[in-house]
Amino acid sequence: MVLREYLPFGGWLLTWMLLGLAVGHADAVRLLAANTFVGGIRALCGLEVGSMLARRVDGNPGVVRASRWAAVRIDVVSLFAMAVLVAALFLLLDLRSMEKAGAMIAIVATSVMARHPGHLIAASKVRNVSWRMGAAVVGSIGAAIVLGFGLGWLGAAVVLALREWGGLLATLLLGPNRAPKAEVPRHVLRFDETAAQTERVARRRLTYRVSKGLLSILFGPIGGFAARTGRGAGLHSRLSKLVPRHRSGVAMLAAVSLSVTVGALAVSREPALLFLSAAAFRIAASAGSMLLWWNYAEVVASDDDDDEDDD
Repeated sequence: MVLREYLPFGGWLLTWMLLGLAVGHADAVRLLAANTFVGGIRALCGLEVGSMLARRVDGNPGVVRASRWAAVRIDVVSLFAMAVLVAALFLLLDLRSMEKAGAMIAIVATSVMARHPGHLIAASKVRNVSWRMGAAVVGSIGAAIVLGFGLGWLGAAVVLALREWGGLLATLLLGPNRAPKAEVPRHVLRFDETAAQTERVARRRLTYRVSKGLLSILFGPIGGFAARTGRGAGLHSRLSKLVPRHRSGVAMLAAVSLSVTVGALAVSREPALLFLSAAAFRIAASAGSMLLWWNYAEVVASDDDDDEDDD
């Protein structure tokens, strides 16, 4: 748990502390909002092809090859959808005279290519520790460079984008190979099982987002620490199974969160409200992903997931 949660979290805190010193409070909040918006866009548009491909890496070479191409096609379509949302958000912020925040989002969004489809080249690796540690190291070193050389918000946004690439590189170089599975699927990766896994991961992410938010409101920074402790112990994965499966309730949560997103952007251009908008959007995105793939939930899919990113 220390390697999976606390050390990467320490690197995350160090990164933001150094970036805050480098760019000032207002731009640091804008950068945090940009990072949160991009995380929400990835949660909404990305599909969990990596874990589905990983189940096949020890299988028949022909099946692995065909599955890899199927995964690439799915990820490329997901990447295109993300690009459309990033462009729409950039235009919205430009209309609200928030050009700097829009530019930050556009730069940070280049990080998604490390996962879609970049992460597919690391399908044979266990990513839960090496990816987070690589991202933490790159973020901390990069933030120190931004502070030391006075590179400003532009350099800080580039550092945030490079964190994911650092995670990918660390996984390729240092990530252990996955243990061979007792049963390897003999069929080529299908879209329906990928959608089913995406719905399951979205449910876990939504549970984590809501529980972390509530704990943070009640206990401040200690709440976030408690949420990460629970995630490291797999608590949010178990709690997600207790969430009632009512589509109307999830739809209402998505609608309310999206309303907060739009409302906060409409009310003010202040960085604090921009971050509130981003936080609400991330909740809406997880709920929206559940709704998108709801009808696939009964398809048999793996519960394994070592690649959740909820910073």
